[in-house]
Amino acid sequence: MAGILLESGVVLVPLACAALYVIVMSNVLLTVFGLAAVVGAGAVYRLRYHYSSGARTDLVATSKQPNDRGRKQTKEADVLDRENEDFREIVQDAQEHCDGDNETIQSSGALLSEATTPDSTKYDMEKHGGALSYDHRCFYIDGRATWVLATDFDYWRLPIALSAESENAKLAAGIADAARDTWKRALLQLKTLGFNAVRIRFHWGFHSPSKGKYDFTGSRDVGSLLALCEELNILVIACVGPFIGSDVQGGGYPFWLIQRDHIRLRHLWRSAIKLWDDRFAAAEAEWFDKIISILTKHEVVTKNAHGRGCVVVVQLENHLGAHGMLGLPLALHDETRLLAHMARERVLRVPLVTNNLNWPGDFSTFASRMWIQIEKKLRAYRIIKEPFRADIPGFTVRDIVSTPVDRDAMARITQSETAPMVALELYDTDGKQDGSFSDQIEFALSQGLSAFSLPGFFKRSSPGNVDSPLRTVCAGDDYAAVSEDGTLSPDARTARLVLYAARALEQQLAASDLVGSRPWILRANRPSVRGVSIDFLSLNAVQVRRQWEHATIGTQSSSSTTQNKSANTDYNDQLGIVAYIDGREIPVDGERELAFLFSLADAPVLGKGCSFALTGTLGPRQRGIFAANILIGEHISEDPLALTASSKEIYARVALDQGSEAWVCAEESVQSGQLFFLGKCHVSGHAEVEIVDVEHAKGHKFSFVIPKPGPGLFKVTSDSGVSVTVALLSQVALDTLAVGYGVHSCVDAKSQKDAPLAGLATAVAWGADGLTWSGVNSIDCALSRASAGKHIVAISQQQPQLESGALQPIEDSDTNADEAYSKHAVVWQFVAGGSDMSTIIESVTDFERRTTSFDNLPWKLLPTMADLETMDEINVMSWQRDLGTFAYQASDLGFNASNVVYRCQVRLKPKHVMSGKILLQLNVRHRCTLWVNGINMSGHQTFYERAGKTGLISGYIESLRNPGASAGADRWGGTATFDVTGAMRLSNAEDEEGALNEVIIIVESFGVGTQADGDNDARTPRGLISAYWHGFNFVGEDHDDSEIHDHDHDKRTEQMRAKWEICGVDVTKLSNPFNSSGFPDEATQAGWVAAVEHPLAHPQWSTRTQLNVDAGVQWLRWRLPAAPDGFASEPVFLRIIGRATVYVWANGVLLSKHHPSNTESLVLLRGGACGLQAVDSQVKVMMYGWAEDSSDSTAIPVELSLVDGNIELSNE
Repeated sequence: MAGILLESGVVLVPLACAALYVIVMSNVLLTVFGLAAVVGAGAVYRLRYHYSSGARTDLVATSKQPNDRGRKQTKEADVLDRENEDFREIVQDAQEHCDGDNETIQSSGALLSEATTPDSTKYDMEKHGGALSYDHRCFYIDGRATWVLATDFDYWRLPIALSAESENAKLAAGIADAARDTWKRALLQLKTLGFNAVRIRFHWGFHSPSKGKYDFTGSRDVGSLLALCEELNILVIACVGPFIGSDVQGGGYPFWLIQRDHIRLRHLWRSAIKLWDDRFAAAEAEWFDKIISILTKHEVVTKNAHGRGCVVVVQLENHLGAHGMLGLPLALHDETRLLAHMARERVLRVPLVTNNLNWPGDFSTFASRMWIQIEKKLRAYRIIKEPFRADIPGFTVRDIVSTPVDRDAMARITQSETAPMVALELYDTDGKQDGSFSDQIEFALSQGLSAFSLPGFFKRSSPGNVDSPLRTVCAGDDYAAVSEDGTLSPDARTARLVLYAARALEQQLAASDLVGSRPWILRANRPSVRGVSIDFLSLNAVQVRRQWEHATIGTQSSSSTTQNKSANTDYNDQLGIVAYIDGREIPVDGERELAFLFSLADAPVLGKGCSFALTGTLGPRQRGIFAANILIGEHISEDPLALTASSKEIYARVALDQGSEAWVCAEESVQSGQLFFLGKCHVSGHAEVEIVDVEHAKGHKFSFVIPKPGPGLFKVTSDSGVSVTVALLSQVALDTLAVGYGVHSCVDAKSQKDAPLAGLATAVAWGADGLTWSGVNSIDCALSRASAGKHIVAISQQQPQLESGALQPIEDSDTNADEAYSKHAVVWQFVAGGSDMSTIIESVTDFERRTTSFDNLPWKLLPTMADLETMDEINVMSWQRDLGTFAYQASDLGFNASNVVYRCQVRLKPKHVMSGKILLQLNVRHRCTLWVNGINMSGHQTFYERAGKTGLISGYIESLRNPGASAGADRWGGTATFDVTGAMRLSNAEDEEGALNEVIIIVESFGVGTQADGDNDARTPRGLISAYWHGFNFVGEDHDDSEIHDHDHDKRTEQMRAKWEICGVDVTKLSNPFNSSGFPDEATQAGWVAAVEHPLAHPQWSTRTQLNVDAGVQWLRWRLPAAPDGFASEPVFLRIIGRATVYVWANGVLLSKHHPSNTESLVLLRGGACGLQAVDSQVKVMMYGWAEDSSDSTAIPVELSLVDGNIELSNE
């Protein structure tokens, strides 16, 4: 038990306190106390219960350290030379999976400490700054200020055919095409939602199923994925790991590496304690050799067929703690140093970023401030060295709304004042508050973050076994803004409008500085806003950002810009202003009209210090992003149209000819506001608009444009001919708004060079969900029942190209045309087809079923301690060597799929029974189902999720009381005892062999640990850890019991005759190690018979079947026909209701799992944003379970039904 305490860090508490106090106070007595505590902890650790690190003994054919390998191989040879050779096969399997490597590994520690410094791995801004540069404000790509607004894109979670490794070239090409089509559907949706980037976490284990084997083809062809991002103009944050997150098994490490327990994963010797391991470093180098050779072809600084590459930054590792537990200097600063060295050594040129800090925990808390002082002391005594820092110190932000980011505190901790603020993981603390994503995005932008990624914005599908225990049972993505089939939540629609509004002002916002709401000094050649405030709201509710004075020059860094200041003063007369308004202070009793107070440079000041005022509301989300000092057509015309100020939120700006633009705003009943233009303007169009001309600021004329309620379109034109077409949309139309972004440039009227038009869109459309823009001006619509027959309006300079037959153009004269937007040269109208669709599924055919035959499975004898020890060793075994513990756990044999099957066959005679009950005691991880002689004996689950808000120490202590930890150290307990007396058979007295009893146990593992945040848990036990029989013994049977001198031998020798067997799927032999249920017969074509009943038939497409728990594992399959033409994106789900374990495949891809609960599961079979292609497919279902009620019922009701979204498919 003491070993568990050490693993969980509880023993480290007094050591840590003593060590910190010694360092700070130099107390001699406490030094002695600390040394004594170390010796005592070591002694206690030597007595630890061996369960704490799994069922590992020196009989396992690996070595904890490489120099022990010879001694342990000798021990293995002794085992194989014994009289019983039955275990030879399984011992050899363990050697194959866990044996140490023979190659000599070069030490890397000395090289790193001397040769690798932050300067030696620094991004070469001088050489590559023309393509990519950055300062504390933002990134600059080709000199253009750019945000990196990303969401996570886990390509390895998308269900696609598994590999293009095939002798059939046509099949391989088809798999590659399917992968590209699936990626494109998902990428287009996130791009249409307003994101301009993705964070791609490259999964080492997904590409390397076995040692030395790497696959980058088919669904793993990340080179093609990056090329697709370039084609779609999507930027990429490349996370190469090796650790990529705690949501995946093993943190992303391959199973073959986890199985080699002589290698210290993440250099962890024990939880929170690290010792450098050159073998692990060599494995990381092998992965970097493969993945970085692909990334270097797609860096932003690289020219290729698509112009520039897409990879902006490369993230090294993920959540690599800067310190050990309790702040002790037990972490290794050389970890990041090594990864940076390897990246630059492989000619990676883009900036390197880390994600090792958390806001506010590592920046502004008392503990972080205390650690700064302790670190100074440690460095002064040369106990620790200076930490290695990457180019950009990224961080994780939990709830930026309640804990605003402080740039000064961040710069002080990271010691990087020139790097932009990059939040690689931005999310709410619990992720379940309404409006959380839209809030996080808006507050992040207002606080000056230049790059962020939103994990969980898109619901992450969980095909196969990629999920860690925490996600398999506990987490899920119920808070996701976008579901698997692409359905948008209300928060997703709000977040989309926030992203659109921000990107419309990217040129003004990306490179901006936070300024006060009070007026500031500004010299300008034309009247410009120099101060913004909102009446009725406090100063804290108004965040005003001003465009950086030299951002429009297009230089790469602040230093180079300063040198060109005198040469570009004509650009500094119109600095964009953006005000973020937070209206949470406004009472909720109703919508309140606000007064926007603006101060103009060189203009008279009226009441409250303002030059003029506009009125407006904040709209449904009670927040807004409002612009001032916006020039339209500045690169084309010497006299551009100037928007001086606006209380109308602008959601999109579309580039039109001759420098003109089209804007999308909400109509007055949704968000009221006004536009204030410089100069006299003219208004035309269908929408009712009032225009008021005024004279202000030294004779300058202005035009107030005041829209009236109702949707429509109007055009504002200046005397120079530059115009803005404004579309006023209802809330329903805004909820379906889709903006298409491309790369715009024009010939600058002053420099006569191409100038990028930042933030401008190529086109917009609204009217139906599922609209996407691809290319510069190509529109498509994912047809569904919801979109069929919908009327769609688009705005673009030229008529949009139709990607498919989903949309049909209509003329302005058509009776279906929307008169509010008709008869405009840049407006195009369409209608979505498919209105005559009656049903998605015409028929479900070829319904078959079968049952797993346990007798035909490939069983292997599994040794216990009693099997591999001599009689003398049995006598001395006490609680340290429990005879019922298995010598190998499932992972030692490569059985890392979800399920592992165990069998015990024992023959019993009446004389063997020693009590009135026969009991079987099992310790499993995580869920077991038990059959004895074909009778289901129920089962149990051993799983514990540590509460998220539990304190550090109390959380660890609580986990000690609850075995089966989802993360971190796992305690030794967790046994459950089953009374199997009624199911056991006894022979007659005359029967010499005894009656055969067969026990079958299925153990479902929820995944291996992730090795995250200092938890050394990737090798915690999985499967059946131990099994104990009670109530019978075999004294006098086939061996000499005189050698056993233990008085309690009857409880020990029974283990020697209870032989156990194991079978499963060795995932290291699969092309995809995550695509197996663990049952060896999952792909068999034998034993299938036509079902007598015909479930999933008209009119309900549903069946309620009774699962016979005594029948074992049962399988169903049927054929699902292709979707009707034009409805390939229509999602089809399989709804599962019932307290049984259910696995679902489609076309050989393990899609999802349903665990026993009262909650239904929806499995996306095809269609949607990230489902399988809508082709003729075979669906397969596997079911088993146990009856949990108190009755003697042997049946579990399980309901399966096909559903279309939330609409049940029927013939009606």
